[in-house]
Amino acid sequence: MPNTKPIGVAYADPELVAGTTITGAVIDATSCTASNIVQGASSQVQGATIATTGNSDAYVVVPFTGVLSAVIFSGVDALAANDTNYITFSITDLGQAGSDSIALLAATDANTTKATGGTALTANARRNLTLTGTTASLAVTRGDRLRIRAAATGTLANTVTFPVYTFVWATA
Repeated sequence: MPNTKPIGVAYADPELVAGTTITGAVIDATSCTASNIVQGASSQVQGATIATTGNSDAYVVVPFTGVLSAVIFSGVDALAANDTNYITFSITDLGQAGSDSIALLAATDANTTKATGGTALTANARRNLTLTGTTASLAVTRGDRLRIRAAATGTLANTVTFPVYTFVWATA
């Protein structure tokens, strides 16, 4: 049968809830829980260029209540590892009101570009940042505001342009 909807008329998509039947398949609580949509998602934020000095911040609002399971960083420019001039990555959950200060990344050299314990940045390559070992800190609530900080210690050899942070979320 041809589509008989008038052009220019908006229609709401049907909501899928437990008990909904689609082409003979029943959506129930068990199959929803096992679906990729319910199990997790990812979101990305592109920050401003990471400057050679000071803090370069970006922000993301958590899309749903769950657990942060990974953070991936990538930038256009390479940056050599250096124990004097380096970046330290941190992510702080500021909560709903912006007044919390829950650390989501480990405060270790693994989240730096130090030569000792850190890792250089490779242009256009992914880098997995190390999450905090405190599992309860990784629980987030929909609407929490996260501050992503790339803090330069000393003076970096160059800027890092088009930094992108990918967050992987899982349901609690």
